[in-house]
Amino acid sequence: MKETTNIYVVENAGPYNWLEKFNYPVGRVSLDSLYVKDERFFETIVFIDSNPAHCQKIKEILPINPGINFILYYKDSIAPTQLVEFVKCGVIESVSMDDEAHIRSLVEQYDKESGDTQLNYFNNLNAKFREFGIISNSMKMTEIFSKVEKIANSNSTVLIYGENGTGKELIARSIHQFSARRDYKFVGVNTGAIPENLLEDELFGHVKGSFTSALKDRKGKFEYAHRGTIFLDEISNMPVSLQVKLLRVLQEREFERIGENQTIPVDVRVIAATNKNIAELVKEEKFREDLYYRLNVIPIDLPPLRDRRADIPLLANYFAMKYCKINNLPVKNFTLPSIRILQNYSWPGNIRQLENIVERMVVLNPEADVFLPKDIPGEVKPDVQKEEGSNFIPDDIPEEGVSLNDVVRNIEKRMILKSLEKTSWNKQKAAKLLNVKRTTLIEKIKKFQDDENEDLNN
Repeated sequence: MKETTNIYVVENAGPYNWLEKFNYPVGRVSLDSLYVKDERFFETIVFIDSNPAHCQKIKEILPINPGINFILYYKDSIAPTQLVEFVKCGVIESVSMDDEAHIRSLVEQYDKESGDTQLNYFNNLNAKFREFGIISNSMKMTEIFSKVEKIANSNSTVLIYGENGTGKELIARSIHQFSARRDYKFVGVNTGAIPENLLEDELFGHVKGSFTSALKDRKGKFEYAHRGTIFLDEISNMPVSLQVKLLRVLQEREFERIGENQTIPVDVRVIAATNKNIAELVKEEKFREDLYYRLNVIPIDLPPLRDRRADIPLLANYFAMKYCKINNLPVKNFTLPSIRILQNYSWPGNIRQLENIVERMVVLNPEADVFLPKDIPGEVKPDVQKEEGSNFIPDDIPEEGVSLNDVVRNIEKRMILKSLEKTSWNKQKAAKLLNVKRTTLIEKIKKFQDDENEDLNN
């Protein structure tokens, strides 16, 4: 345990008594004092209450003291909308003031990791990207954010790899917004969605009379993007005949419109994206090797959603809030069993699929207070249903025996989940149904969550 005080509470924050009980050195601090850069606040935890006015202050403090890990605490419950807003501002975690086990877990985790990656999911850098609509608490994404910030002000070409729905265009837009080109246009072109005979005109434009329907001069996307950024999505689908012309733009920073011999100089940052392995396409002679090397100056690999499952609860509640507002419905969130189902699904369509599923749930369940497992579309949970149908009570004891602890644990887990669903996740009422103390129930829930997260990360 640390001898110095790296854990603070804002003024009279509620967790102070718990922290003292755990024998951790803890200090009190005012929000105003955090506006001054101080080495004391490097790699610290600061507990803060859910006063809405604190959200903006957190946003202002993190650029000054980015080593602070803000943890939001609340008395009974907190509205999903309010939680999402605090997360956007830079809060790394939320905890009930009555949840002793969770508070202890956070402090012990910090003490063990010394402020390393476990609690630095949400820092000042992540907060900046949330401004661009990129919601994440994944270390894989944090590393990408750091890379984007480093490369933004260069003119180097970027090639973003990632499956469909992983947010390639959002990353491209963030590079543009972080760069000195932010005051000029960001122009996106889906090169895979435009027929080959139209793509050249779309990119480079034409002059009047260059073909039958060319009734007047037309600027192409490269010309529109002058001094800004052009984003070429699905670049692997670009016809080989046009790859030569794109290569020239990258090499010479100039091009000609269709039907014109005059060269047009252009100052543009090129960012491309693909969901394919272009190196393999080069071997198959379906993509020019020289263009590949010109594009692949700075590669960025976006992980699929199944590799960043820790983001799923935050993303799901964020999309729920978004579509509840759009449909003029009260904001609702997901129960733990529902989140568990979402986290165990493989999400072949990634974030885009998750967003579509949540939108469907919002529209089809307007009267629901929270989202329960029964509200999740069947396409999301076949594997989980199969898993939950097993390991309950075996019909017979096999020759190799069974783990009595596992069987008992599964029964206990199911009863707790049923009691929570029956009481709309009111822990006090659920504990009463099970004839256990509320603190006992909370400790068991936390233990199940810890075991589950460990399984997901293995």
